[in-house]
Amino acid sequence: MTENLTKQVALVTGAASGIGTAIVEKLASLGASVVVADLDAKMAAAVAETIQNRGQEARAVHLDVAAETSVNQAIQHVEATMGPIQILINNAGIGIAGTVLTTTPDEWDRMMSINVKGIYHLCRAVLPGMIARKTGVIVNMSSVAAVVGLKERAAYSASKGAVLALTRALQADLLPYNIRVNAVLPGTIASPWIERITADRPDPAKAREQMAARQPIGRMGSPEEIANVVAFLATDSGSFVWGAQWVADGGLTAL
Repeated sequence: MTENLTKQVALVTGAASGIGTAIVEKLASLGASVVVADLDAKMAAAVAETIQNRGQEARAVHLDVAAETSVNQAIQHVEATMGPIQILINNAGIGIAGTVLTTTPDEWDRMMSINVKGIYHLCRAVLPGMIARKTGVIVNMSSVAAVVGLKERAAYSASKGAVLALTRALQADLLPYNIRVNAVLPGTIASPWIERITADRPDPAKAREQMAARQPIGRMGSPEEIANVVAFLATDSGSFVWGAQWVADGGLTAL
């Protein structure tokens, strides 16, 4: 098996921070030409520049996964300037804390639009080329919240459960075209999102400690640990993994 991604174009959404940045850095280190796709164009450009300064190929692209026009324009630009997209990592997503009663309809719709419909938009834009070439890899970012009940994560859990179901449906449809589709289910990862959702707590540091303690191994995961799982699935090392859910959660679902 090989983890050489030379001459392969890999597009990662939500790549300007956290897990997304770790993924593009990992794939670039394996030789891929990476597309740092994000709603925040300035941050995406900074990540791409850092990768370029290491002698690796990277390009930043402004992309709003919830907007079909933005997605189509970005994909067309990438494929016209860099070549066909062989690897798609659907990482962009948001998280909103709340129960069904405290989550507003607008918050619910926004969560679904970004976390689920965003994957739909990206796949619709990229798949015609993959199908024509009869090769490709798609990795969708789900969460352990898809399979474990977590307090105050109603909309988030529903969206990530939908991602997992969509992954399986995609794989069923794409098997004849030699396109592998898998999902990664992280546990709690030390990331900018964790910083944001704990910032308004009375004691943010204590809130983060409690979230870390939720993991059986007693700590949060790192973005790099998730990037390593994604890289395995994106390379030939994961060539026998089709339509699977890969859990990386510090043992949360083991108990």
